[in-house]
Amino acid sequence: MDNINREYIDVYINSLINDEDKKLEEFRKKCEERQLPIIHKEVGQFIKLIINSINANNIIEVGANVGYSSIFMSEVMNRQGKVVTIERNEKFYLEALENIKSFNLEKNIEVYFGDAIDILDNINGSFEMAFIDAAKSYYETFFNKCALKMKSGGIIISDNVLYQGMIATDDLVIRRKKTLVRHMREFLEYISHDDRYITSVLPLGDGLAITLIK
Repeated sequence: MDNINREYIDVYINSLINDEDKKLEEFRKKCEERQLPIIHKEVGQFIKLIINSINANNIIEVGANVGYSSIFMSEVMNRQGKVVTIERNEKFYLEALENIKSFNLEKNIEVYFGDAIDILDNINGSFEMAFIDAAKSYYETFFNKCALKMKSGGIIISDNVLYQGMIATDDLVIRRKKTLVRHMREFLEYISHDDRYITSVLPLGDGLAITLIK
């Protein structure tokens, strides 16, 4: 389990969340049954709050997976805004296209196939929000490229930043994850101490960093 909180806390918090879209909830359950790395339910609720707070109409996402979070964010925007997302795994990319089509959101969600490090340089436009949920060792690169496309006062949300608690304590670090842990710690130090940003790290899901672009 990726969560860093005690299970009973997550269960209780999730019990407070109102499932407004039955089709989307069924999609979530299917993803969970397949153990796909989609956003935790409480993280989704927080993203919903942010989107409505800043009236986001244009969102850029790094890491589409099978399209759940893109579809979720598009529904939160009442299908009025635009989500631009990137996925490097061809199988997930093709599945995301099918899932987006099944929700009739082809006009609202644009999916790019390939490495986000290259693709982000070629995406035009400005965004009120970015959501990063991809290769953890490259979060700082993804963040900097997204930051260039953000409007002043925009929000960048980085998911899984505490990574099963490993980022917070060496006691939990698995040897094969040492490089990932080092990169993530460097990333969190960077976004927490750079004067251009205001960042808060929250123990939601597997850890969430919320960064305001001044």
